[in-house]
Amino acid sequence: MPRKRVDTIEDLKAVYFIYGDEELLVEQALRRLKDLFAGQADADFNMESINADETGAEHVIDSAETIPLMASRRLVIARNVDKLSRKEQDVIAAYLERPNAATTLVLVAKVPEAGERRDSNVIKKVESNALFKKAIAAGAEPLKLSWAPRGRQKKVEDWVTDEFKRRGKKIDRDARDMLLERVGRELRDLGDAVERVCLYAADTDLVGVEEVEKVVVPAAEQGVFELIDAVADRRRDLSLYLLNKLVRQGESPHRIFSLLLRQFRLIARCKSLSHDHEYGQIATVLAIPPFLVGKCLKQSSKFSSERLRSAFGEFKVAQVELHSNRYLGEKEYQTAILEMLIVKIIG
Repeated sequence: MPRKRVDTIEDLKAVYFIYGDEELLVEQALRRLKDLFAGQADADFNMESINADETGAEHVIDSAETIPLMASRRLVIARNVDKLSRKEQDVIAAYLERPNAATTLVLVAKVPEAGERRDSNVIKKVESNALFKKAIAAGAEPLKLSWAPRGRQKKVEDWVTDEFKRRGKKIDRDARDMLLERVGRELRDLGDAVERVCLYAADTDLVGVEEVEKVVVPAAEQGVFELIDAVADRRRDLSLYLLNKLVRQGESPHRIFSLLLRQFRLIARCKSLSHDHEYGQIATVLAIPPFLVGKCLKQSSKFSSERLRSAFGEFKVAQVELHSNRYLGEKEYQTAILEMLIVKIIG
């Protein structure tokens, strides 16, 4: 959002240029801008988000020059504008000299995504970009969303505290430190963890170590649960890739099997209970966090009752094979058993 407080869409400038190296901060700023528009204009007719590097500059300009419908302003968000060719950047630069007064055009530079290697020069590259310079010269307001390496740790800690506060909760210092230790410092991962903790701790205002400990899986173990979710979501290629990756990293096939079986038991129980139990009741009956009930119910929609019964038959066969004395010490063979199990479950 703009630096100065903006209460109405009429207060917005004609052009903003958003850039930075923190993907979630950029997305949150865009979300606040969209929410402001959605509350004061018909978003279906007056809001458009465009990947400029895919559609081209002409589409961006056509959208920006469109007259608002039953509203005083129109919002156009153009992403990855710094990835356009020099010729196409010139097309946008020409528009900036005489922008449509009834449109707020938000130019967004490419932002490193969560998990992507952090480029220390990403901001300098944007600020040296010809379109950025022309936009600022034409009166666009720049919004840099970045945390410099120096002091970043403290800022991430404050951000986590603020995210809990935004959801009406407080988190004590030890619990916050545990959250950061288990999740790491990528904002996207932290945001997901905060959401899960808040769903679990719905009935308490103060989040402590106990809540974090029960909900947040240490980063070192997340790969196993990523595999389990991939299987439950019936994504065969990803599941087989993750399985072999985990085994190469030293993960036990027996542990993977046990966790897979546990998840499918939960999926089956949730599916069965959903016929005559409400969401909260299922969580109580199974003694699991509400967010996990939601995940299991979503995954259960991908499996009919008949397919689940068939899957448990495959689990039984695989279990016998895995515990056969003949092959107990052969990890390669055990991995092959898990591969066949996953293929049969997914179908």
